[in-house]
Amino acid sequence: MPYILSPLITEELEGMWLEGSAYEKENIYSIVEGRIPPVNYDKHILKSHSLTHIEGSKHVENGGQTVDQYFNGNYFFGDCTVIKLKGNNYKKFNNEIYHWEVTVNELKDAIADKKLNKLLLTTQEYPLNQNGFHDPNYVLTLSLEAATWLIEKTNINLFGTSWKSSDFKPGSLERPIHKKLFERAVIMECLDLKNVPEGNYFLTAFPLRIKNSSESPVTPVLFSYEELTQP
Repeated sequence: MPYILSPLITEELEGMWLEGSAYEKENIYSIVEGRIPPVNYDKHILKSHSLTHIEGSKHVENGGQTVDQYFNGNYFFGDCTVIKLKGNNYKKFNNEIYHWEVTVNELKDAIADKKLNKLLLTTQEYPLNQNGFHDPNYVLTLSLEAATWLIEKTNINLFGTSWKSSDFKPGSLERPIHKKLFERAVIMECLDLKNVPEGNYFLTAFPLRIKNSSESPVTPVLFSYEELTQP
């Protein structure tokens, strides 16, 4: 069976960025006997950044690329590697928050001789919030040195993380990891990777093709190569 990397979207989902509910639904038409049109039809309001989503560089730069512009390449499908960092290097940031800032040596050791096109990164164990997402209080980001090495030394064009962002800069106006990754890759965040074994897969992750969007919701799916070759 393929692995679906986005938790179920429900009206109970709370936003991760103080934006209220992550998903709301408003009814437009309902099936009622004798009434036209005979359909159920709802309006869906999605707060993309609190759901599994893909970002383009416009997310952190006014002149950056929008998500729809990345459809011209092979950013959203292809060979993909899942890496789960071993151990527990979450360091205490304050009384509630722990931060694992992945060093360049940790990243090099985890990647070893793998040929990267797309990388989905998480840790072997990470706590979940009530909605099934990586707990926002257990921060996972690359160091700037690790992000720079990844962009310069591999062929990566998509970076994905189980955490809710690729930067952790409380109170700062800078987003250096995003900007470094966007030099070559799109970013995918809020991935559900808890039951996915490390390894190589084929990824499909086409977001909604919304013009001029800085981010867009996505339901990524990983297929094993055995599944792809079955008749």
